[in-house]
Amino acid sequence: MLSIKQETFLIIKTNKMKSRILAVLFGAALLVASTSYASDNTSSKSVEGYVIHSVIEGRQAMTAYNKKGKWVYTIQQYSIDNLDKNIVDRVRSVYYDYGVTAIQKVEQPGMNVVYVVHLENTKFLKIIRLTTDEMEVVQDLVKG
Repeated sequence: MLSIKQETFLIIKTNKMKSRILAVLFGAALLVASTSYASDNTSSKSVEGYVIHSVIEGRQAMTAYNKKGKWVYTIQQYSIDNLDKNIVDRVRSVYYDYGVTAIQKVEQPGMNVVYVVHLENTKFLKIIRLTTDEMEVVQDLVKG
């Protein structure tokens, strides 16, 4: 079994443009998993800039700014209670035998919005990258 860092490295190695978003997403997922979900805004500072944790339309969000205050990315985490029905319907039209377990919306300046959709059934886990005109499997795992 690969560690999260090894899996992230393998994904990054596949395609530079797609991997930039995924590297941000997986790094953010680790950071979000280690923070509490307070309803008020919180922020943290690093050498590279600032990260603001907030709630946007009922979703946990993490927005990063560089040290000059320029927006770098925003990642919104959809919970099971507020999954986007349009995104679920698009993915389920292809992966009809899978349940959607999570969705992240990744926004970066100058780039199209990317949704990362986590799917699961009794035997497999899949991570799907979804844009307005493309859907692709980023990771396909067998439950063990």
